[in-house]
Amino acid sequence: MKTTFKYIVAALAMVAAVASCSRTVDYPVEKFVTLDHYAYSVDETVAEVVIPVHIYNQDCHDVQVAVKFLDNTAVEGTDYEIISPESGLLTFPGGTDSLAIKVAIKPHVGVYTGTKNFGVQVSTSTDGVVHGELCTATVSIKDIDHPLASILGEYTAVGLCASAGGQAQWKVTLAANDESVSKVNVTNLSWYDETVIGDVSEDLTVITIPYGQMYQASGYATMFCGYAEGGYYTASGNLILTKTENGWAQSADIDTPQRKWGIGCLATQGGTPLGWLDYFYPGIVLVK
Repeated sequence: MKTTFKYIVAALAMVAAVASCSRTVDYPVEKFVTLDHYAYSVDETVAEVVIPVHIYNQDCHDVQVAVKFLDNTAVEGTDYEIISPESGLLTFPGGTDSLAIKVAIKPHVGVYTGTKNFGVQVSTSTDGVVHGELCTATVSIKDIDHPLASILGEYTAVGLCASAGGQAQWKVTLAANDESVSKVNVTNLSWYDETVIGDVSEDLTVITIPYGQMYQASGYATMFCGYAEGGYYTASGNLILTKTENGWAQSADIDTPQRKWGIGCLATQGGTPLGWLDYFYPGIVLVK
């Protein structure tokens, strides 16, 4: 029954934007309300967040939907303000398919507060209105004053790649880590859209990315590891990236200076290595 209901939710969400009083298609419910997405993310400098609310209303009578704001790390009045509905009720006149929840963001520019979140929830008010799982959304307010802001962003990686048969270029992203302001999420370093975590030095000049981190790639449990000539690999030690004038450059692994390591994507099963998905020779650079 739960699975069937999900399909009903999806169908109603797709048609909500084009619903009308002349509808002749039959659905299991006469009145149904849904949001667009489970999550919204905005910078703290964005003035306003608009969250569409859609309704399927077969009999075209006026319908009211209750809207509730759920404080979390973001608090109403301090981090955001309700623009509409001020009353807590959205009123859909007969024939109206969509209305919007509007929230003003109160920025704290110049002060690092971290990402803050609050929730928005729609529920039944008029008898007979049904809602499904997509009735609550989380709004994340991203702080632009992150201590690592100067090094975050998209870079072009350049290096010798096995699958490319030589020099290759690909995009790598450094993003804030929600758990720690001294860590950074490094995405697509191994060209598989994976995310590994690196430690950033206090002076923002060195990123240390431990080998042995696991992620999914091409259907395999894949290990981010050091790669050396002859097929050698290591799950211990670190990839060291050192700040340059326009990006980052790989330097020697501080744990094994006697061997020059590149990086590898090693497919595994139950902890047993199966083979390389790809590997890169030493000397990778990231250019912004």
